[in-house]
Amino acid sequence: MKLLRILGLLFAAAVMVGFGLCGVFGVMIGIQPGADLGHRLNIGFFLGLAGLAICGALAWYLGSKVRKAFASPRE
Repeated sequence: MKLLRILGLLFAAAVMVGFGLCGVFGVMIGIQPGADLGHRLNIGFFLGLAGLAICGALAWYLGSKVRKAFASPRE
């Protein structure tokens, strides 16, 4: 059971990194500096922001799980 928990956390970490990279690239590609103000941001920018939000949520989830795993037992 402990092995499945570790593998689950590793998989969640890999997914978090993937969403983070896709989010950063989406934001970078989604901004078009040469366009006029109304057409400067395309759909890639907003999808990138969504990817970064998912990455942040997964980071918060992993942080809470790791903090619980390494917490000292209360007596």
